[in-house]
Amino acid sequence: MARNLAENIPALRDAGIGIFIGAGAPTFAAPKASLYINTTGSSTSTRMYINTDGATTWTAVTTAA
Repeated sequence: MARNLAENIPALRDAGIGIFIGAGAPTFAAPKASLYINTTGSSTSTRMYINTDGATTWTAVTTAA
């Protein structure tokens, strides 16, 4: 399971938004607008994701090289 870094940031915690870090693409449910950083991502489309539905739908965020 991914670790939620936002639990230590009051503004994010109070808003219910998570910032998660883990290995591989996210498959778990999280609040809408939560971010996930993939520690094993190797391309511009597999490094970071945003939750778009408040459930298990994650959309890749294209990052710079």
